[in-house]
Amino acid sequence: MSAFLGPIHYWLYNKIQLQQGIVDELYKLGEQYTLSLKETCDTTFGSFDNKPLEEMIDHGNIHGWLQERVSQVEYKYAYCVTNLLKKDPASFEKIKSILYSKGKKIGISFQGHNKTMQEIYKAVTDNLLDGMPCDHANSIAEQDENSICWKRNTCVHESYWNEVGGNIDYYYELRDAWLEGFATECGLEYQKIDPLTYCLRKGE
Repeated sequence: MSAFLGPIHYWLYNKIQLQQGIVDELYKLGEQYTLSLKETCDTTFGSFDNKPLEEMIDHGNIHGWLQERVSQVEYKYAYCVTNLLKKDPASFEKIKSILYSKGKKIGISFQGHNKTMQEIYKAVTDNLLDGMPCDHANSIAEQDENSICWKRNTCVHESYWNEVGGNIDYYYELRDAWLEGFATECGLEYQKIDPLTYCLRKGE
């Protein structure tokens, strides 16, 4: 990444903020189970100051600063989900509902707009955090005017889940919930072809 702030840096920071928004919802859910998730996460992984990027970033180390924030919010997400499930396995349905609602919210913004499949896929990549841009975590496998399919090239999340004693399978189930919520509001069908291949299609 370059030594000055550009659109890609704001794009990535926005995705970090969006995932922190999910983490904040998990903090609230934890309170129902008398879990002090925020306090533990802030102490262990560092607090998140939701301020404009240019006010906080280390201008001498833009890439490193953003990588640290990606790691921070990935650890928090994995930690919160893992510890909610330890407290009550049934909480998973509530967590899925949070992700489904987040996906729906993005999908609703597409209603009434005749978006191309490429634009719809861009909305997915604009909202789901998949490491740094240089990680190239996903790539389009095939597309036409009615569908778009993409493949996961590498998992940039598993190390965080392993380090907090979690199970990466839960991450992908929650990701599916987000994509299902998004697809529903966009009038699309979401299909998981295999563990690495995902598709969004226009209905008949």
